[in-house]
Amino acid sequence: MKKIGLLVISLIGLSTPFFAQQNWCGTDARLNKTFEEHPEYVQQFIEHNARISGGQMSAGDRTDPIVIPVVVHVIHDNGVGNISYDQIVSGIDMLNLDYNRLNPDTIDTRNTTEAPFEPLAVSFDITFALAKIDPNGNCTNGVERRNSPGATYNAGENAKYYAQGGLDAWPRDRYMNIWIVNSIESDGTGGITLGYAEFPQFDTDGFGVIIRHDSYGTIGTASGDRTLTHEIGHCLGLLHTFQGPFIGGGTGCHTTDCAGAGDFCCDTPPASAAHWDCPPTYNSCTSVPVNDPYTFDAYDQWENYMSYAPCQNMFSLGQYTMVSANLTNIDFLMNLVSLSNQTATGVLSPAVLCQASFYSDVQTICAGNTVNFSDESYFNVTGWTWTFEGATPGTSTDQNPVITYNTAGTYDVTLEATDGISTVSVTLADYILVLPDPGDILPYKEGFETLTTVPDNDRFLVENGNGGTTWQLTSSTAYSGSDCAYLENFGTDDASTDALISGTIDLSGVDAADPMVFYFRYAYKRQTTANDEWLKFYVSKDCGQTWALRKNIHGSSLGSATSTSAYTPTSPDEWTEVNVTNITSDYYVSDFRYKFEFTNDGGNNMYLDHINMYPQSMTGVVENTPLTALAVYPNPASQEAVISFVSVAQSNCTIELYDALGNLVSMVYSGSLAAGAQTFAVNTASLAEGIYMIRITGDETIETLKLIKE
Repeated sequence: MKKIGLLVISLIGLSTPFFAQQNWCGTDARLNKTFEEHPEYVQQFIEHNARISGGQMSAGDRTDPIVIPVVVHVIHDNGVGNISYDQIVSGIDMLNLDYNRLNPDTIDTRNTTEAPFEPLAVSFDITFALAKIDPNGNCTNGVERRNSPGATYNAGENAKYYAQGGLDAWPRDRYMNIWIVNSIESDGTGGITLGYAEFPQFDTDGFGVIIRHDSYGTIGTASGDRTLTHEIGHCLGLLHTFQGPFIGGGTGCHTTDCAGAGDFCCDTPPASAAHWDCPPTYNSCTSVPVNDPYTFDAYDQWENYMSYAPCQNMFSLGQYTMVSANLTNIDFLMNLVSLSNQTATGVLSPAVLCQASFYSDVQTICAGNTVNFSDESYFNVTGWTWTFEGATPGTSTDQNPVITYNTAGTYDVTLEATDGISTVSVTLADYILVLPDPGDILPYKEGFETLTTVPDNDRFLVENGNGGTTWQLTSSTAYSGSDCAYLENFGTDDASTDALISGTIDLSGVDAADPMVFYFRYAYKRQTTANDEWLKFYVSKDCGQTWALRKNIHGSSLGSATSTSAYTPTSPDEWTEVNVTNITSDYYVSDFRYKFEFTNDGGNNMYLDHINMYPQSMTGVVENTPLTALAVYPNPASQEAVISFVSVAQSNCTIELYDALGNLVSMVYSGSLAAGAQTFAVNTASLAEGIYMIRITGDETIETLKLIKE
């Protein structure tokens, strides 16, 4: 097959609510742009389709079943868009109904004098099946999942690459790849993009369909529209029924040979443009193409799956010819549907128990919240035995249990599945992260000095957008002290996003009328003046389940200076202070969290330090800091921990130990302190494992430290 580049066809909305709004993603604009950049592709593409329509490229004879193995890649945002296996199966079921004319709405195909379409409606005799063997020869259920918030929204080709936050395609000559995301990038013409696909005539490793989760399947989050059927049609070589000229745009009406224009399928009458309803006598073109099989001006065939109308229910004989020829003459499609590939991908093999597997709606929660677990073991499972470390209940035999976690920490989950004869099991270590609720007490100060690593799954978590380097701790520079958070970003240009996310902070005791003070410092230089990189700051009032943008800085506003080498700040003057003034009182909750997101554009390294948050009423005691060199060690502690600091002046002092629920555990010290070095021992032998807070209150200051009992 000749390699002639990439062509992407995008889909206008296909469900009734979307049609009413006439949503689209700029199909013609994207197609025309490709051909404008590579005008030599146009004639090659036309000639390929014309040879099929004109009978010069035949489908050949085949009596054995055509089966297309499918893999579904689900890219979600902490459970949002992580659709169920049953919903995934419902999408495959829809394909098998529509491509074999078993869909119940076949009765709606018109067969009137002006719309004699029902006799031309055909079954493709194609079966779609989720793969049972992956490219490495291991058993699979044909589904893989990735939690990647940065790649599932405004998704495009990045969703097809693990290094860009997505999931790599399985070999296109063995699997039909489908990527499920939360939203898809638009070309700027308005509307909502529901999905897009690639034509098989163009050589690309990312062959397949990208589709929104709410346009896939018939249950769960799905709207039940025919987006998937339509997009797979593009993958098999079908154009829109209203296809116009490839360069320059224009109407889909024409009087030329129907085998060499429009969608190259003579039994789909030309249509002037896409339309979003189904009037029974609608006829947008008044001319008849040369060699038109109807020999008269037939009505628009809006029931065709390659239209945009909401009442699609058929493929035509001409479309069957087009697809059959492509499956016979395009090399990778020939292998995709070969009998040997059916064996290699296991689609015709019996379903036997081979893997225990599960997923959950969330993996990071706050203490006291629940997790919904979903079994995805395969195949023929009849019994389940779950073990949940640190949870209530600790075990379950339900297929899809709902489990509560009351204590902060990281916990393993084990699932044992059986078919009544054999048993398989899987354990995911540290699968569930439970954050304390209430969180850290105010005032909140983070200078990264007492951390040993970032992330630590307590004070900080990260989201790694491209699977490469992400936020980490560095001692090479700092605004103050010796450590800060660092993102190695020099020259990274895949537009991925890396997030640094806080643990929980207790704001529940702050008066609603008391404004919140939040500020931080960053250091950054662009590599060139063309770099447009973004630093965004978000807050959450529900333990990180949802986020609200409160600050964004980018381009020259983020850094006016440039550095052609990897940047490291060398003085405090290079750090910029940012004040966040819009953390409103509805965020004064016990499980408040904040998040920094950085999106790259081939620029330079980013550093964060000196993060502070407190209500305005605490300003005096926070800014007056008579305690220095504050530390607690060892941390985590087993038998005993030591608190040390230097008191700048004589003052009264109380040192209190609180548990993760905010209860006072013990009074470590209360009295007067002289100026100088101070140390206090805390007996931790009798404490339960978990997270504790040390609060040091002086005459004019409040300081907090976190202590972990192991």
